[in-house]
Amino acid sequence: MEIRQIELFVAAAEEQHFTKAAERCGIVQSGLSSAIRSLEEEMGASLFIRNTRRVGLSPAGQVFLPEARRVLAAMRAAKRSIGEVQSGASGRIVVSMVQSLAPSLDIPRLLHEFRTAHPNVEISVRETRPSELSLELRRGSVDVAFMPSYSVNHSGLDVLSVVSSPMTIVGAADHRLVGERDIPFEAMSEEPFVDLSTRWGLRQIADQIFASQGAHRTTTFEVDEFSLLLQFVERGFGLAMVPRALIANHRLAALDVTLQNRNFPVWELGMYSAQQRDGLPANPVAQKFRDAVRRSVTRVA
Repeated sequence: MEIRQIELFVAAAEEQHFTKAAERCGIVQSGLSSAIRSLEEEMGASLFIRNTRRVGLSPAGQVFLPEARRVLAAMRAAKRSIGEVQSGASGRIVVSMVQSLAPSLDIPRLLHEFRTAHPNVEISVRETRPSELSLELRRGSVDVAFMPSYSVNHSGLDVLSVVSSPMTIVGAADHRLVGERDIPFEAMSEEPFVDLSTRWGLRQIADQIFASQGAHRTTTFEVDEFSLLLQFVERGFGLAMVPRALIANHRLAALDVTLQNRNFPVWELGMYSAQQRDGLPANPVAQKFRDAVRRSVTRVA
């Protein structure tokens, strides 16, 4: 059974005349008659009582007509819904992120603005590790992800850099080295440090910088949450190496530490999505959200 057959049946039932129904549907009368005969064979019953002047519904046709109308109404509703999804007016997006997003990128605000502008869009937010995010983006179980660029295999992904910030060594606002100029990196060997666990990319960056300078540091506390690391540093338990952008709104100060023959590397936060296929986004509403973030980043810049 085809939708077109149902449309022709409803037209014939409403017009009570095959020729008028054919004109209404834009086909020849013989085509409409053939389609309805095929439908009757599939249903196993005559749907019309025919005579030379008009056609009327048979008992089976009277039963089938309201069901046929419901099928066509459901199809029209489905087409409207699909059209809304394709235009980005409705649908669902899954946004994922990792800990330590920079304060300069207010994801809750962006999501609130987007939901206000698109009230029919369902938004799901979750926190995931970068290694898992890359795979979920490619599978399509996540539409947009915000994560540090150093932790991502970029193959098959589109990326927009939304925050760039140099790494820096920070201490409590009243640390004795705050305000000193051109502190040699070797002096860091004499200071206690608060570090993230080794599963963090930020920890790996810090280890690489110390190794490049031939310096050693003493880790007095190792934590697994970035917010806890900042709290320990604020309370004077040690120094930490973090992106400068991530210490906003904390009672911390960046030390003026100099590296030998290089600058501190830049930490980048990217907005990631799976690359489009055939030039079309897999999820149009997610594309609208990415565009909104791009505009916001441009305004901030």
